[in-house]
Amino acid sequence: MARDEHSIFRENLSAYALGALEGDELRALEAHLQTCDSCRSELVQYRAISDGLLTALPPRPPSAALRKRLQSQLPSAQRKASQPRFRLSWSFGRLALGGALALLLLMNAFSFIQMRQIQNQQATLAQQVRTSQFALSMLAYPSTQAIPIAADNLTGSVLLDRERNTAALVMWHLPELSGDQTYQAWLIEPDGHRVSAGVFRPQADESYTTKPVYPKQDLSSFVGIGVTVEPAGGSEQPTGQRIFKVDF
Repeated sequence: MARDEHSIFRENLSAYALGALEGDELRALEAHLQTCDSCRSELVQYRAISDGLLTALPPRPPSAALRKRLQSQLPSAQRKASQPRFRLSWSFGRLALGGALALLLLMNAFSFIQMRQIQNQQATLAQQVRTSQFALSMLAYPSTQAIPIAADNLTGSVLLDRERNTAALVMWHLPELSGDQTYQAWLIEPDGHRVSAGVFRPQADESYTTKPVYPKQDLSSFVGIGVTVEPAGGSEQPTGQRIFKVDF
């Protein structure tokens, strides 16, 4: 068999795998596949790719115009064209398959991003539930002391349970902050030194914000608690606007 004739059969394999081959070309290629091991092996690879595309994307039959345009790119339709043009049609099938694979990768990446966003939202909601339950559990203890917070456009309470050495801030209408800022709670020692009690942000879609406080020292070591606005990540000592201060 002449080398050029065998090359034409190989060029028709991608169209055959996609079901775009008809007439004499279809019959000639099927007859050739009966005797050519290399073409049968290459056809298996094309079918594996085309089957993956068919299962990943919803079925959509090509229009008559597109089918005619694809058939016009087959080697048999290009025999009277110049050699450079024949090579361009040869690369069209591979370019189309590569574009489809790139589209699949893009769809998978988009799905992964959506999944991560949903997971982050679920984690945020779970944290809000835990902090709210913590404040409610403190109110159930008879030893818990509630100290009101009085500040401009802000109300709330500081819950203290000295027996269990825990505290909680419950604040209503806490203003939103920009992305490069955070709220930071401070426990105040008798000499005025501040000890960080953690950073927090207002709870999304809630009119109140709860901040649990777990001091490493005994609460009797402190005379008050306050909140300031600090750069994202917090500060070693207060540097920003003071939101409120409550004395124990």
